[in-house]
Amino acid sequence: AFTEPSAVQRQLPEAVSRSAALRRLWLCAAAASPSLVGAAPSFGLSGVTAPWGTDPNGGEDTLHTGGVEWEDIKVGTGSTPKIGDLVAIQFTCTANIRERELTIDDTNGKARDYRFGVGQMLAGMDEGLLGMRTGGQRRLKIPGKLAFGSKAVPAGTGRPSIPAYTPVEVLVSLDFIPGSDEVYSFGKADEELIDRS
Repeated sequence: AFTEPSAVQRQLPEAVSRSAALRRLWLCAAAASPSLVGAAPSFGLSGVTAPWGTDPNGGEDTLHTGGVEWEDIKVGTGSTPKIGDLVAIQFTCTANIRERELTIDDTNGKARDYRFGVGQMLAGMDEGLLGMRTGGQRRLKIPGKLAFGSKAVPAGTGRPSIPAYTPVEVLVSLDFIPGSDEVYSFGKADEELIDRS
């Protein structure tokens, strides 16, 4: 025979929305695996440079006007350059001309020395190196006014001329800052520098 359900049996489960169920699932997964909650980001820092304002002599800096997009590929562990420091860098400078990517300059794995912040490099490279640490690598997207500006680059062996105000992309590695970096740590892997005692 048929029996009428009691009050306890009549109670239906509380309706849960799909989003609430997914949130609860995420919380359960996070509690089970602490590495999900405190995971470090898998990307480097990036940003856009600001105008420098004044030059090393205290006058208005019309060379470093800001606007370089930068992205850290590898964050360095050494010192940062100051205006006037000698820096050893490796770089590859490319530009897109008539839908072709052309290499304008390449150090081919050999560091070159430049004086930082005084106009020996492209103004955009100076801006992009600001705040970078030795051992680091950055990708710079330099607007035309901070690359070669109003000066066109004449044709070279295997490449056409580069028109004025052509934006460039530079992949740069800051290898060494003499006087700021420890000489004997130059060229060692980061893991070798960790004191394990």
